[in-house]
Amino acid sequence: MLDLSSATIVEAGREMAAGRLSPVELVEETLRRIDRLNPALKAFLTVSGDIAMERARKAEAEMASGGYRGPLHGIPYSLKDVIATKDVRTTFGHPRLHDFEPAEDATVRRLLDDAGAILVGKVYSQIGRGDSIVDCCNPWDVTRSPGTSSSGSGSAVAAGLGLLSIGTDTGGSVRHPASSCNLVGIRATLGRVSRHRVLAPSWSHDQAGPLTRTVADNALVMETLAQFDPLDPVSVERPPEKFSELMEGDVKGLRIGVPTDRWLWERETEEVESLVRSAIGVLKGLGASVREVSLPLASENRAVHFKLSQPESYVYWTSNFSREILEGWDEIRPGIEAGKRQPFSVYMEGQREASRIRQEVEAALSEVDVIATPTGSTLGDKCDATTAVIRGREVPARSRAVYINGIASLMGMPAISVPCGFALGDRMPVGLQLMGPKFSEGLLFRAAGAYQGATGWHQRCPPIEI
Repeated sequence: MLDLSSATIVEAGREMAAGRLSPVELVEETLRRIDRLNPALKAFLTVSGDIAMERARKAEAEMASGGYRGPLHGIPYSLKDVIATKDVRTTFGHPRLHDFEPAEDATVRRLLDDAGAILVGKVYSQIGRGDSIVDCCNPWDVTRSPGTSSSGSGSAVAAGLGLLSIGTDTGGSVRHPASSCNLVGIRATLGRVSRHRVLAPSWSHDQAGPLTRTVADNALVMETLAQFDPLDPVSVERPPEKFSELMEGDVKGLRIGVPTDRWLWERETEEVESLVRSAIGVLKGLGASVREVSLPLASENRAVHFKLSQPESYVYWTSNFSREILEGWDEIRPGIEAGKRQPFSVYMEGQREASRIRQEVEAALSEVDVIATPTGSTLGDKCDATTAVIRGREVPARSRAVYINGIASLMGMPAISVPCGFALGDRMPVGLQLMGPKFSEGLLFRAAGAYQGATGWHQRCPPIEI
């Protein structure tokens, strides 16, 4: 039996393909682990044990008869509870949708199931909480936040409650849980991963994405998820890519852009800045070249993000949910009202400002291959924190990571977070973010994989076992 505190998809898939590990054994042990650790973490809202075991037995029979589907066959995974599952309740974060079962699966769930992966449950999502309180715990320190809003996804994978989770990312909500939990998380190019039947209030920003323990695992999952879907109006049709093969090779000659702008670095602590700059130094030592870039206009990306996302969210919520449901949804009502009140001229102003930021970032990317930054995170934030202290300044905890992560969201370009060390007395994880042009996921996987292979931060496991 694999040690689930450190197991990877690649390892589990290899063992099952060779017949040395049964999917029934793997899922049984995962469910036992959820039962033991979830009371402390509160990562899972719904555990689909009976369905998972039924599918595990089916997977075992398929493998025994030569019907191995590939590296995700038999792999236990979870979904953020804003992703529709027709046979497992989906609350969308609403306090009263306790028994709601959608009539249709989200496309991402269908793709994973077709690949043979096994859903073990739905995990916590922090939705619309203006006070930033997180009702889910980080396995590295159960008093601290695992990141928002894909909080449960980060907590579950870090604690070994499944080898994969799918979160959603508007302004960083896959990447900063990955950073805060010592995981790899990618926001792909907008339209690469289907949003059909995924809660996606912001038309121009929302994107689902995987959180895994390693870069190689993430690449395998993206090979399954990066499919054109005519049911998602922003889905893009691209030839299939073998990301796990594209990530092979070194980074010699890779041009890494490092922002000189203090507004960006000072959004994180001095300790985080030091770790991230050291990580960039590792890539330089592997043969990459490092160049300075300047992104002064991108300092406004968070303000622009909300000028666009709030009115888009108002239209989404009121178009997809009844007035009765929305009236009982205290967490999101302030955002809906803000979007309703915002003048159309402000939305158009945001579009103009977004275009200027895109020009700036695209100009930088014409000179370099990737841009390296800290992953905007919730490093050290207590679960009930409403503010955080960064470099002696008290700042609102809610959405503070958007200042950094929102750049890729606004651009619709891919960005990956990879573990790059520990801060706060060597106790809490820190992430390095690499951003690239649209459809450069293969390049990002290669750079992140080279860094991970040279360091091994991902091999550390949280103390939740103690």
